[in-house]
Amino acid sequence: MQWVYSYLLNMKDEGVIVGNSVRMVGKSGLAHEIDVYYEFARAGIRHRVAIECKDWKSAVSKGQVQEFESKLRDIGSITGVMVSRHGYQSGADAFARHHDILTLRFDELPSFGTILAQRLTAVALPDESYLGEPFWVLMELRNGKATGSHFAPLNAEGKPRIPLLLSKYHAERLLGMLELDPTRWGARGLPRFALRAFLLTLEVFEKRADGAAELLFLPPDALPDAKFIAIPMSREALRREYYGGEIPSIEEAVNRRQESGDTQQ
Repeated sequence: MQWVYSYLLNMKDEGVIVGNSVRMVGKSGLAHEIDVYYEFARAGIRHRVAIECKDWKSAVSKGQVQEFESKLRDIGSITGVMVSRHGYQSGADAFARHHDILTLRFDELPSFGTILAQRLTAVALPDESYLGEPFWVLMELRNGKATGSHFAPLNAEGKPRIPLLLSKYHAERLLGMLELDPTRWGARGLPRFALRAFLLTLEVFEKRADGAAELLFLPPDALPDAKFIAIPMSREALRREYYGGEIPSIEEAVNRRQESGDTQQ
């Protein structure tokens, strides 16, 4: 799961680091173990976050928060977050707030599905400035912005197919051929990071909707009435031949969480 979360956070190659049980040496020379460590850079400034997880049967005491605050102070320049399954005793919350430590309960954490949806929405919905690397798709628009829904017509067998095109010109030509409403549908390019997100969700589309992607191709200088050549493309073929890197399996990650009975992260 650590790899999956790291992947989600790095969809745009943002250099985000996520680690479990990370050992850090403080100014005192003592080594401290961090349950979950999260690091990223913005505007040239490095931000570090330490997350302390308390999966105990009792509420966290003020003394335990003080121990965490002492650890953070020794490490220096790091933000603290504490997560408890059974809340916090009297005084613990107040002490944490005074020292800018965020206190959360397990039931306040978003589910894996929520995190996935939020991250995909944040980075993977292409706008009109994105260039295809190498694909273009037709996406539903609302107030000029992509909603995240791909145009996926049914084929002769009644199965949905998402068309992928190799140029904006071909994508716009397909829009015209299908007489789609330009206020509801638009051609959008898939940069490499958006292609990663597309391949991530394509796994679910293939397994749950019996859907697939389909490469639509026209030869150069094709006549105006020429029909596209349709070539079915599986997620694995797209990953191997056009993306070239590894893509984590969301289905496998969700299944492992369900099997372990862990519904919160």
